Amino acid sequence: MADSYTIGQERTADGAATILRISGELDINARDDLREALLPAIRGGDVVVDLHGVTFLDSEALGALIEGYNAARRSAAGLRVVNARGLVARVLNVSGAAELFGS
Repeated sequence: MADSYTIGQERTADGAATILRISGELDINARDDLREALLPAIRGGDVVVDLHGVTFLDSEALGALIEGYNAARRSAAGLRVVNARGLVARVLNVSGAAELFGS
């Protein structure tokens, strides 16, 4: 993982979902780490991606989120992206991804 972002993972209290708490700048350097966090979490069931601490999101990182969404659909798991703010929320809205992620 790079110095410009962090990806934390925890289970909800009831064990029903995995929460990925992400912060920092998500760019091409974050793409593979984001994918490596998302895909195994999805195999374990529903996933909530908390972007509250994310200050930048580029198309490569967005692509990893969309790949996670597609993997969740294939495995009948849920994937929601929450707490996007500012520029990150704008990227999700302009790209149409907010609708996919239930943001």
